[in-house]
Amino acid sequence: MYTIMEPMSVEIDEPVRVAVVFGLREVHPVWFDWNGRQVRIREVAFTWQTREGSAVLLHFSVTDGQGLYEILFNRDTMEWRLRSAECEVRSAK
Repeated sequence: MYTIMEPMSVEIDEPVRVAVVFGLREVHPVWFDWNGRQVRIREVAFTWQTREGSAVLLHFSVTDGQGLYEILFNRDTMEWRLRSAECEVRSAK
C-alpha cells in the first residue's frame, strides 16, 4: 500500500486491475486501480514488447496528467502489473 506524498520514481511490481479495450491488433488501457483509487489514463506515451521466457509482455508508459506509470500485460497469463510509478508516492507503514 502506498500513500501519495512527494514526487519520485518508485518500482512497484504488483498486480493491478485494468480496464482495457482490445482492438484487432491493439490493446488500449483506459484506467487501472491502484492504491485505493482509479487512475484514469489520459495518454499512452509509449509502448514496447519484451519476452520473459516464452511469455510476451506488452509494456505501456501511461499518464493520468499528474504522474507517469508503467503497466504491463502478460499475454500468457492475462495478468496486468504496475511496474513503476513516477508521481507523488510514500510507502505505507
